[in-house]
Amino acid sequence: MSLASIPMKDPASDENRSFTTAQMITKKSKKFKNSRRKSILTTDEYDNSSYEGNLQSSTSNTASSTEVEDSDLESTTPKAKVDTSSFSSSESSETESTTPTQLKQRLFSEKRRKELSKAYRQRRKLRYKQDGSIRSKFADIKSQPRATIFDAEIHFGSKFYGFAVAFWFAVAAFGAKVLLDYETTQGSILRSLIVKIMLKDLWKVAATDLAMYLSTYFSVLVQLLVKKGFIDWSTIGCKLIGVFEVGFVGFYIWFARYMEFPWIAKIFLMLHSIVLLMKLHSYSFYNGYLWNITKELKFSEGYLKKHAEDDALSEEVMNALTSSVEFCKFELSSQSKDYPFPRNITFKNFFMYSMFPTVVYEIDYPRNERIRKHYLFGKIAGIFGVIFLMMAIAQQHLYPIVMKCLEMRETLSLWVRIQRYPLIILETIPPFLSIYILTFYLIWELILNAIAELTCFADREFYRYWWNSVNWNDYARDWNVPIHQFLLRHVYHSSISAFNVSKGSATLLTFFLSSIVHELAMWVIFDKLRGYLLLLQMAQLPLIQLSKTPLLKERQTVGNCIFWFGILFGPSLMCTMYLVF
Repeated sequence: MSLASIPMKDPASDENRSFTTAQMITKKSKKFKNSRRKSILTTDEYDNSSYEGNLQSSTSNTASSTEVEDSDLESTTPKAKVDTSSFSSSESSETESTTPTQLKQRLFSEKRRKELSKAYRQRRKLRYKQDGSIRSKFADIKSQPRATIFDAEIHFGSKFYGFAVAFWFAVAAFGAKVLLDYETTQGSILRSLIVKIMLKDLWKVAATDLAMYLSTYFSVLVQLLVKKGFIDWSTIGCKLIGVFEVGFVGFYIWFARYMEFPWIAKIFLMLHSIVLLMKLHSYSFYNGYLWNITKELKFSEGYLKKHAEDDALSEEVMNALTSSVEFCKFELSSQSKDYPFPRNITFKNFFMYSMFPTVVYEIDYPRNERIRKHYLFGKIAGIFGVIFLMMAIAQQHLYPIVMKCLEMRETLSLWVRIQRYPLIILETIPPFLSIYILTFYLIWELILNAIAELTCFADREFYRYWWNSVNWNDYARDWNVPIHQFLLRHVYHSSISAFNVSKGSATLLTFFLSSIVHELAMWVIFDKLRGYLLLLQMAQLPLIQLSKTPLLKERQTVGNCIFWFGILFGPSLMCTMYLVF
């Protein structure tokens, strides 16, 4: 992380200026010959005044305004004024001429120097591993070429290939039965209510989605303004992005309601807006962090060059500045060899990133050499087949249950609804579980693989072995890897570095943010704000702690059974609660 800062009183301008930890330690290493002599710490001695002004502004930002990525340049302690006139060349004369106010300021500045020295040592622990090697801020996620689990393990010649073939024959038979049953009782599935809802206002929804995507290029414009020197990231850029992010999701949710789109269109636009929000957030604050590292490198190198032959610099200051230069050069050079920062800030780079099936920004990603046409055709065919099957299940099995729940809510008393509610849950489990599994396969195996193939994106770890989870913590990591990576970098790790919270508090914050987004999705679908899903998802935290107890820690089969019990009853319980109550 970057060097901490503290404002001091400039003798020339009588205004507060911001200084780094290394500069503050420097103050401790030199005595002044008289009260009118300037301190070597003033930024007036560093001829880059524009950088000094930017550094002053950057340290005045709070963690909330700069988001978690900018916390690396924020001040770790409250501001304090230090009057340099309280120092003199002789300790005895200095004591005699010191007023009570000046003595209090000296004692406070001494305390501040100790705090900043401690903060510097803590930051060094974050930047360097125990073996002395440098730890990059973005080392938490590493992209590498790899296939999805189904592609890697279910192929001709594998041990369970025959079971996979049999499974899909069973799915096809089940789908054919559903279609025939609906055809004989209701007519063509193409004229069903589900199809009508999906096709209603289709072109308007598509135009809205396109406008939503194009608006994300605002983040590129902000980065280009920073690159050209028109604005500073720490003072203006991060605030522009923060305001834009708040309005981005809210506007398109409001617009979908204003246009009275059907619920399928509204939830699609809401979920896509969340994905685009994560993309532009990761892009903006990744580059914003590197702007701050560039600024720190410029200052540290300039200060060392300015005082290269100055014996007043203590060993502690020299080590602080030298390690700062070493870390900053490593951080900037390790991101990309072909397009080092800030050469990556282009519309082309953002366009390619926006097309990739990931929400965590990197300058470079592993790529395949060509598009496999037969592979792509198989995924696209699977997309249409699975969607058609899900429509048939929803129309034949879920829609009647939904109508039954709505009728119960309108005609029956609360006590009668509570009595009949267990039967409703049992009735919804088979179709809900089928939709649940098919949704996973549709998105994480078919759609994301098709997009990855079109863009030659080689890192296909979109999910892990979530079906083998023994607790909800495993499930949260393995079910949706792209979202997990975003929460890991931009919420979990960044909350620890920005707010200095414990790992437990960071986990709580991450779960709570995820629960808020899921509850927002329920509000968009049902037009009700009940908090059922939020409570159910937050209830996973005590279950995670329970799984760590000696009673369940060694009984992984029991843990997996508890997990699947939650998968069976969870979706049915959640949706029927919104419908019945």
